[in-house]
Parts: sequence; C-alpha cells; structure tokens
Amino acid sequence: MRTLIAIATVLATTTGCFTTWTLTQVTGTERAWDEKVQEASVPLPGVEERLVVTIPLAIEYEAPPATTTSSTTTMTAGPGATPRPFELACRAEQRARDVVYRSAFRYGSRWKKSTALMFLAEAAIGATLLLAGDREDPREVLAGGFFAVDALGTAALFFIPRKEIYRKDEKPVITPLRTDCPDGLVLEIGGDSFAVNAAGRLGELGETALDQWMAAPTGSLQVSLDGRSMLLVIGANEQCAWNRAHHPEQVQACGAYGVLPRATSASIAVPAGTLTTVAAD
Repeated sequence: MRTLIAIATVLATTTGCFTTWTLTQVTGTERAWDEKVQEASVPLPGVEERLVVTIPLAIEYEAPPATTTSSTTTMTAGPGATPRPFELACRAEQRARDVVYRSAFRYGSRWKKSTALMFLAEAAIGATLLLAGDREDPREVLAGGFFAVDALGTAALFFIPRKEIYRKDEKPVITPLRTDCPDGLVLEIGGDSFAVNAAGRLGELGETALDQWMAAPTGSLQVSLDGRSMLLVIGANEQCAWNRAHHPEQVQACGAYGVLPRATSASIAVPAGTLTTVAAD
C-alpha cells in the first residue's frame, strides 16, 4: 500500500490528465495537444535594417580581471593584464515579419487512446485508495479523491470530437548582417562629430572628447548614420560607471547608485540595403 501511496503522490503532484488539460485551456497553451502539425511561412513586405551601436563604459582587459570589490566599484585587473583599445561595438541586423499558416488537428485517435488509458489508471488508483486505503490517513483520502474526480473529467475528455485547427500568426524574423561598423557612422559628442572606423575606434581626439564629456556632460551624445541619429542615454549611473573605470582616483566624487551598467546602446533604423552593402577591401 505504501508503494501505491508513493506512486499516487507523485502523480498527484504532476496533476492528472483532466487537470493538465484544464490548465492548458486556462493558460492558453492548448497547442500542446496539436497533432500532425504543418506550418508554412510567407514573408510580409516592409523589411527594415537596424544598426545597434554600443559604447562600453567599463574598461575591458586582455586577461580576465583577478579580483572584484563591491557591485558599485569597477573590477581591477590582475598582474600582467592590459586594457584593450577603446572600441564601439556595432551589430547590424535585418528585421522583417512572416505570416505563419498552421494546420493541425486535436482529439484524434491518439488522444482517445491516451485518455482511455489515463481514465483506467486514475480510476484504479482512486478506487484502491478510497476503498482499501487507510481512512484515518488524510493523504490517502485526499489522493484517492483527487484521482477519482480527475478520472471522471478524463472520461469526459474521451468524447471530445476531433477538432481541425487552422491558424494564421505573425512572427518577427531577425537576421544578423554584420558586426563591423559601417562607413559613415559618426559619434556626435556635445555638437562635435567624430568618425567611427570599421573596428569601432574613434581615434585619440574622439576618445579624449568622450572622456571630457563624461566628466562634465554638455549637449547631447548620439550616433548618426545616413542622415539618421539616435541619442545614447547617459544618466547618473552611466556617467558614474565611466568615471569609476577611467578615473578611479575620483571615485569619492561619484555616489553609490547600486549595480552599475557596463555599456550603453542606441539603435538606428535605416532604409533596406544601407547595411547589406559592404565596401570591397
């Protein structure tokens, strides 16, 4: 009997057949019962290209940092670690949408066989616990009642008629294009423009201007490409992260803001074909 109780307890914690089916209806996951699924995708017009530009706020090292302090401080480099050159990271991607046509059916022959077997199993366990179990043990009474009730629901599920499923959904399709920075990308720092090369580097003048702007922001910080611009969000946390990493001697001037970000990003939408054309070497 204890073995039967253990089996019933495990089954009860994973819910019975009828209970599981009810949960899928409530949570909108009834697709789990689909059989013979066939899908066809058709692209929709309106392809968009987007460039995501990321400015690192923390200093990256060639070797992993050896130690860390609190979450509000910058990681310190271990012996022999050298900082990597400052580089913006670029990620170009193409965004589109597809219409997905889906056909399937539910409650076919496989469903009826499964529910019949589950009904027999649940009814047997429930009857055994209620009729031959220990009436003084609430676990046996509870488990027996659960399986008896669930078995009745499972029996009703056996008679659900076969249902044909036809759906039409839209889904996003994101295709990576390139990870180098495209020609014409510019970082505007307080009204001054600095070209970004393919590796994401600004040059010495650009890095100096960015460092000075982070110390005392005046004007905006934004990236521009093909006549389109997007602001880079630099708030107190971002400014603090930069100054802690690049000017640790001034750490007392930067308050505690919790976990500091390691980078900030901006996304620029451009016409299709802008980023798919790569200049020949």
